Parts: sequence; structure tokens; C-alpha cells
Amino acid sequence: MNLKQIVDAWMTSFNPTSEQDNLAKKRVEICEMCPSLKKVFNKKWSAYCGECGCPISKKIYATENNPCPLLKWSEVDGELYLPKKEKTLI
Repeated sequence: MNLKQIVDAWMTSFNPTSEQDNLAKKRVEICEMCPSLKKVFNKKWSAYCGECGCPISKKIYATENNPCPLLKWSEVDGELYLPKKEKTLI
């Protein structure tokens, strides 16, 4: 994730739409089963991704399709973010 994407995720986390909140809940369920999940003080609020270092409580609100470094969110993100259609000349 680049800086703009990180800032967007943080801003979205403060006032998500119901659709964004539902997606975040599905994403965090995947993260909770991931061996890369790290927790400080064994608290949910302190969880972060061991792959990229992002705090999970904010990363789950990322507005782009499947920003998980291990691409584990592709199935749940596919429900909200439709795949882009290929451009053709005809």
C-alpha cells in the first residue's frame, strides 16, 4: 500500500459505510486465521500484519481490491469490487 492508500484506509475506518464495515468484518475474520497475524500484548486492537506491518484495525478498511500482501482477501473483495473488464477495440 502506498501512503495515499494508507491515509484513505485510516480515514474510512473512522466513518465507514455499512458496505465498507461488512467488508472489513469479513477481512478481519480471514486475518484472525492467518499465521502472519501478530499481536502486541495479545490484544485485538494491537494486531498487525506480519507481512507488511500495517495495523489490522485500519488495513481492513483499505478501499482498493485485495491489498493483503498474501492475497487472502480476493474472495471476499470479489463481492464488493467487481473485476475490471478487458478493453477491446470492438
